[in-house]
Amino acid sequence: MADTTGKQVIVAKNLEEALAALTNMGLSAIPVAGGTWVMRAPVRQEATAQSFVSLHAIEELKGIEATPKELVVGAMVSHRQLAIELSDMADLNAIRVAAEKSANPSVRNMATIGGNLCSTDFMSPDLVPALMVCDATIQVQSASAKTEIAIEDYIESRSVRPKNELVTRIRLPRGLFRSTHQRLMMRKAGEYPVANLSMRLSIDGDGRIADPRIAVASVENQPRRWMSLEDALRGEVASKVATKELAIDQVKEFTGRDGPDAPGWYRLRVLPRLASDALADLMGD
Repeated sequence: MADTTGKQVIVAKNLEEALAALTNMGLSAIPVAGGTWVMRAPVRQEATAQSFVSLHAIEELKGIEATPKELVVGAMVSHRQLAIELSDMADLNAIRVAAEKSANPSVRNMATIGGNLCSTDFMSPDLVPALMVCDATIQVQSASAKTEIAIEDYIESRSVRPKNELVTRIRLPRGLFRSTHQRLMMRKAGEYPVANLSMRLSIDGDGRIADPRIAVASVENQPRRWMSLEDALRGEVASKVATKELAIDQVKEFTGRDGPDAPGWYRLRVLPRLASDALADLMGD
């Protein structure tokens, strides 16, 4: 079991304090949001940093701002709060469902959207694929710079990004599209899915699928878009398309990972059903 003695926790009162602490302490410190993944490191027999910079007191990271054109979410917004705030936003339904169904109630009360994005070793996030299909951009900030990055670029680079920067906000465009999120667990009481899938699309005037976005998590080591299935669905008549059959043809794009919860082949086998259920859910809306 990992040694948890001798840990130092710094509670930052504002963003400047947090960034200064991370810069001064270098690689010996990591930021902590909800802490739900870090707290279980000893159970996973993983070593952690000797120092933590707690972000829970930083109010400027907890806000949600909604307009007809966009939604801006602070990195410290919890899954539970996010699900409540998005209850009447049909276009961002994938994010609401992902936040509402992830893990269990105790984790949802604590876990944050920023933490879900930043936990590189967590292979089964629900929010990340939902954010991908909803075209999220991620604001990151260090003591000297602030920038916005497309979520797919952030996910690709997060393991090598500077240790003294923080995700501060997530920006989501609003629009006339539909989105949903599907997940499958090995048992009903499970916390994390063996596979999950988010889908977003529009239906044009002829009833055909326009601008489909599909993202998958838990199947491989990190979430990513299902580009070949997007191409296969684009232009199809939504009410007649054989989604499951198309997904079976395109599932070879993935290499399923073996894990204690499920073998890789099983993760691949359930993906077509998740895609079919996602489109059925969107058509039901």
